[in-house]
Amino acid sequence: MKKFILIFVSSIIGTVLLAWVIYNTYNKIELKKEKAVSYILSNSEKELIHDGDIVLRYGHGFVSDYIVKSFNEPFSISHCGIVTKSLNKLSVIHSESSSYLSEEGIQDQDFDEFVDAGHKNSVMIVRFNRCPDNELYKISERAKYYLAKKIPFDYAFDPKDTEYMFCSEIIWHVFLDAFNKNIFLNQNGETDFNQFRNFYNPKDFNVIINHQKDKKLIVF
Repeated sequence: MKKFILIFVSSIIGTVLLAWVIYNTYNKIELKKEKAVSYILSNSEKELIHDGDIVLRYGHGFVSDYIVKSFNEPFSISHCGIVTKSLNKLSVIHSESSSYLSEEGIQDQDFDEFVDAGHKNSVMIVRFNRCPDNELYKISERAKYYLAKKIPFDYAFDPKDTEYMFCSEIIWHVFLDAFNKNIFLNQNGETDFNQFRNFYNPKDFNVIINHQKDKKLIVF
């Protein structure tokens, strides 16, 4: 019996170690792909961006690929953040794991660095259309509130636990706080975090920049 238990435990440990090696190898290959190509928006595109806009991208790595494949949406999106703009300097408040970055959780990252970390031609910029442009600052201001709390990344992807947050969870809270708007409400009246499509739903958002023009915009 003891021998059986030892073999069983050893097989479990071996499987976990193998999965860890495959996961890390996959991410290292994806990181090389990311570094091989430089990807930034043009200055004319950046001028179109407002404080409080939402930036969407398709990141590199195992988790990003899994999200895109499992969501199976019209556009390939795996990550999102809130743009802050001050004196024409752009940055992005978002929550990310430590797969590539030295810092994990909610952070403020240079806009160009955020874009360059994604697949080429995957970025979309969208703008909330349920408020005047002069109130968009409420989005970035509330995002700064969560940034100051230094909330760690939510590896469990549990929206009920506000001590940890994943990328879209932050934006969900920001819009609830600033506008009492549930941006993840689906057609059945349920809150569904397993989607990015609501960010380009024309009822709530206008698409300002779309580098995924080869894909068809969904009709809601």
